[in-house]
Amino acid sequence: MANKLANICQRDSFSDADGGYLVSSLYFDDYSNSAFYDKLNGVKDRKKFRLRVYNRQPDVIKLERKVKRAYASEKSHLQVSKSEYEALIRGDVSFLRQKDDPVANDFFLTYRTKNLHPTVTSEYRREAFIYKYGDVRICFDYFLKAGAFRKGLFSNEHMISAIPHDQIILEVKYTGYFPDVIRSIIQVHNLQWQSNSKYAKCFVVGR
Repeated sequence: MANKLANICQRDSFSDADGGYLVSSLYFDDYSNSAFYDKLNGVKDRKKFRLRVYNRQPDVIKLERKVKRAYASEKSHLQVSKSEYEALIRGDVSFLRQKDDPVANDFFLTYRTKNLHPTVTSEYRREAFIYKYGDVRICFDYFLKAGAFRKGLFSNEHMISAIPHDQIILEVKYTGYFPDVIRSIIQVHNLQWQSNSKYAKCFVVGR
């Protein structure tokens, strides 16, 4: 499947010479673990926040917000500096008040009102393809691992496998419409569509 997609799609800009890249995330939740249990219980309207870096490098650090409304999801982010990342790790969110940004404002308010804190880290290798018509992203995620938060996202800490080594998570994201050419490549393998949450998987094994 990946070989067929490579013929008609572009690789993600973070890809290395082997065609993939490492994704490391730190998730935030409240002390009731609402983000985890909302997912587990199938709450239709929910959101979660995370910090994300690529290939364990500090040049791109994102504070991401993922909002789910029924069957539609929306992801937005604020890029932060290494010093701002370190402030968030320490629990200092005061600098966000100075930013005219919806993600910064929402995270600051949620952090203060719901007492958010780092819960678990995740890491996996991703091979991503982009098809510009329909704004389609097809991602193959391998070797998903989880760990309790300790030092941050730039160190190679001990982590536990969250899925079997031979299992691959396939994610398909699109806006507007799903092109038939992509659909035909994926459906020929008779794959079963199902809801998936890396945070939930990592929460279970990494806490």
